[in-house]
Amino acid sequence: MRYAAAVLLLTSLLARPLQADELTFEGEQLETNLGVGYAVRLIDMNGDDKLDICIVDQRRVLWLENPSWTEHEILGDGQTSPDNVAFAPYDINGDGQLDFALAAGWGGGQTPRGTIQWITSAGSKDEHWTVHPIRIEPTTHRIRFANILGNEKPELIIAPLFGQGDREAGVRLLALEIPAKPESEAWPVHLIDDTLPVMHNFLPIDFTGNGQTDIISASYEGVHLHERQADGTWKKTQLGIGDQESRPSRGASEVKVGKLADGGRYIATIEPWHGNKVVVYTKDKDQPLHSLWKRHVLDDQLRWGHAVWCANLDDDADEELVIGVRDDESDSTRRGLRLFDPIAADGSKFQRTVIDPGAVAIEDLAVADLNGDGKADVVAVGRQTHNVKIYWNKTQ
Repeated sequence: MRYAAAVLLLTSLLARPLQADELTFEGEQLETNLGVGYAVRLIDMNGDDKLDICIVDQRRVLWLENPSWTEHEILGDGQTSPDNVAFAPYDINGDGQLDFALAAGWGGGQTPRGTIQWITSAGSKDEHWTVHPIRIEPTTHRIRFANILGNEKPELIIAPLFGQGDREAGVRLLALEIPAKPESEAWPVHLIDDTLPVMHNFLPIDFTGNGQTDIISASYEGVHLHERQADGTWKKTQLGIGDQESRPSRGASEVKVGKLADGGRYIATIEPWHGNKVVVYTKDKDQPLHSLWKRHVLDDQLRWGHAVWCANLDDDADEELVIGVRDDESDSTRRGLRLFDPIAADGSKFQRTVIDPGAVAIEDLAVADLNGDGKADVVAVGRQTHNVKIYWNKTQ
C-alpha cells in the first residue's frame, strides 16, 4: 500500500508544472534508456529546423528526433573503445553533412587509454556512421571545435582530465587542425598549455572582445584565461582562485560565462573539482579584466555538481545559471536540476530554486528552445538514473 501511494504521489507531482518562483517548468521523461549519458547537445540533425537531442552514451551515440523523440542510433557498441565521453559537431570533410569528433576509451581516473576519432554519416539516418581515427591522447575528457588560429576552418580543442604519468602533472590542452584530407592525413597539433593539473572542462569564447577566440579553463588551479599572442604563443591569466582549501580534490570543474543585468558578466563554476559548491566570479566596473575576480559561493548543499549552463530563461535583462547535480548529498538534499537567478544587477546575489529533486542524476545538460515558442528549455541526461528528461519552459 505504501508503495502504491508513493507511485500515485510521484505521478501526480510529475503531471504538475514544476515552479521556480516566477519560472515554471514542466518535466517530460523520454523513453530512451542510457548507460551513462556522458554528453548531450541540441542540434538539428535532419534539416527540418527543429533541434534534436544528441547524446554520447557509454557504448553508443544516438539522437532523439524532435518532436516524436524517436531514437536513432548512429554509433553502436563495439565501434569505439568504451567509454564514449565527449563529442563535437562540425562538417569535418566539407561534404555539406554534419560530422562528429568523438572522444572515447574513457576509463576514469588515470588510464593510458584515450582515443580521438571522427565519425561521418554512411547514408540513411538509421545506419551506423563510419569511424575514422585521429590520434591517441590519454584521459581525453572534453573536446570542442573553435577557431583559435584564425584559419578557414576551426580547430578541434582537446582537454584531457589528467597530465600524463602524474595526477599533479600539467594537462596537455591541445588544438588539432583539420587537414585537407581528414580521412588519411595527420591532424597538425598545437599546444595551448601544459601547466595546469586536472582540467575538467574549458570554454572557447571571445572573452576580451577583440574578435579572437580565447579559452577559459577550469582546473585544480582555479579558472584561467588563455589568449593567443601575435607570435603564436599563449598567455595565461588567472581569473578565479578556485577552492584551494578542500582535499584531496581542489580548484574548479566546469565553467561557463553568463550575462548580468548591468551589462557585465559572471563566470560560473563547480568547486572544488567534482565538488559541493556552486560558485560565480564577478568583476567591478573599474577592475582590470586581467585580475582576480571576486568569488561568490551561491550554494554548498550539493554533491558532485557536474553540469553548468548560462541562459536567459525568463526574458529579463540577465542570464540564469543552470546547474546539474549528479549525486544525492542526503535524503533531503537530492540530485537533479537547480536554477540560480541573479537578483542583484552586479551578480553579487542569486536566488536558488531546486527543480524536480531526485529525478535525474545529471551527468550533463543543454539548454535551447526545442518547440519554437521562444523560451529556453532544459534537457538533462542521467548517470545512475540512466534517463533523459526535458524540462519544458512554461514561464509566462
